[in-house]
Amino acid sequence: MTKGRLDTLLDGLGIKLVPVHRRRAPAQSHARGTMQEIRGQHGDGHLIFALRCIRQTGNNRDELWSDTIGAVSDILVQRQDWALRRPGDLLAAFDDIALGALRTDAVARRPWPVRATLRILIYRELEKRLDVPERLAV
Repeated sequence: MTKGRLDTLLDGLGIKLVPVHRRRAPAQSHARGTMQEIRGQHGDGHLIFALRCIRQTGNNRDELWSDTIGAVSDILVQRQDWALRRPGDLLAAFDDIALGALRTDAVARRPWPVRATLRILIYRELEKRLDVPERLAV
């Protein structure tokens, strides 16, 4: 069987999609549907950058859950200025954020949607690091 476009795209990021009935290993994800949704709405470049925010940062390399990928994508759509003007700072900020711990917090708050809760938790952490309030001279 030949690989689809999504699988080929993910090869370049070192990510492999596996069926949901198989247990995930490092660098694997079940999030085919979420990734296809993001590609369809925002394109390959957006999906690649959202995955880089997860995959190419410190302790988050294997946080390839559909809710996490979706939440990061949602934030990048909302705050395009971070990705366009300060991509290095954005990746550095993700290095300091424990996505797994935030996802655990979001899951504990069910029945609220995990992706929406996680989006808020990640956004607050990024905002602390990237939107430093301006100090007025006295």
